[in-house]
Amino acid sequence: MNVEKTKVMRISRQPLPVKIMINQKQLENVESFKYLGSILTNDRRCTCEIKCRIAMAKAAFKKKRALFTSTLDLELRKKLVKCYIWSIALYGAETWTLRAVSRSETPGKFCNVVLEEDGKDQLV
Repeated sequence: MNVEKTKVMRISRQPLPVKIMINQKQLENVESFKYLGSILTNDRRCTCEIKCRIAMAKAAFKKKRALFTSTLDLELRKKLVKCYIWSIALYGAETWTLRAVSRSETPGKFCNVVLEEDGKDQLV
């Protein structure tokens, strides 16, 4: 185990530092880290992860804007959005702990933000 690269995080309502010593060196305590593409925080809140996912999905939408706002059949465009955008927005969503405040920030709301940003980006 590489002590310099190893970090430790305690997930709790009262995030107190953990003191773990290996070879007379204390492991560094962190408040958050990225694991398998998801951001984990010591207070178990997912607000940061949800906002990051919304931002990534919005960027993906803007990158493919011409495709999603083209004259293709509406049902085909809906399937493309589901395939390209929703997969990005909802990656890891089954592990999110939602509170009443977080529910207003969920990726379900991001589509309205993306589509209403300027009147030209309507799917319908």
